[in-house]
Amino acid sequence: MMTSVLWYLVSVLAFCTTGLVCAFGTSANKTSYYAHKGSSVILHCKYTRPSGFLKCPAGSWEFVSPKKDRKVIFKMESSQIKTDYNPLKDRISFPSPNPCDGDASIRINGLRMSDTGKYVCNLEFKSQHLLKTMTLTVTEELSTPVCAVQGKLVAGNVVTLQCTSSQGTPPLKYSWTKTSGNQMLPSNTNGDTSGGTLLVNRLSEDDCGSYRCTVESLDDTKHCEILLECPHPPSTTSDATKHKEVPPKCPRSPLATSDGNQVIIAVAATIVVLLLAIVLVLTVIWVLRKRNRGELAIN
Repeated sequence: MMTSVLWYLVSVLAFCTTGLVCAFGTSANKTSYYAHKGSSVILHCKYTRPSGFLKCPAGSWEFVSPKKDRKVIFKMESSQIKTDYNPLKDRISFPSPNPCDGDASIRINGLRMSDTGKYVCNLEFKSQHLLKTMTLTVTEELSTPVCAVQGKLVAGNVVTLQCTSSQGTPPLKYSWTKTSGNQMLPSNTNGDTSGGTLLVNRLSEDDCGSYRCTVESLDDTKHCEILLECPHPPSTTSDATKHKEVPPKCPRSPLATSDGNQVIIAVAATIVVLLLAIVLVLTVIWVLRKRNRGELAIN
């Protein structure tokens, strides 16, 4: 154990004698940075050139995203930064007037959330090498979350309580609590701490009440509340009953209409008149014949 400690101290001393910065506890050795969105930050990478080394050190600055994508920001070639890395173009500069003389630190202006990640300062002096990795976390104000209910409030249905915060320093953590009744989440609920949802299975009257969503970011906490109304009873009528077809009505006969009745009456009256006329004519003929016969008999 003692041998390991001594070997570590000897290694540190050997590293410091190369002429690189070894000021422990200073900003030169700071490896974690936190800065607010829209502000600026200086990532320190100071060094001491070895004696007799008069050139600008070779090397580069690199960016490693949270997804482990590695990109070269620029190569150390002069006191001017020439970068083809578009996300930082026109936003990166040297704070030192002469970065080739002991200070290769960089300043990033107008910080964006996408600037969060690791930055590697890699410098070479002949056979000597400086490699420093820093972590930058860009923070932003947490927005007040919005609570909403998704799904039909019918007994037995599945309903989702959704909580969403549009901005905040990731990762965002969501949690749900019930603020009414016994203030305990029903046993038929499932929460998602990263997605902000609370799934309510088989909705019943025991589930209705007030719920609160709490969202936490790296540096802030916000809340929103929502009322889950009591469910409506499930419908007992079937779709067939709801959409029962009305049988078509058979068309009535023309004679069954009021106009048909009038036609029948008119026809009957005509027949009666004709019959009376025939009877009258026959009666007149019979009377005339009888008269003629009587006159013949008298003659």
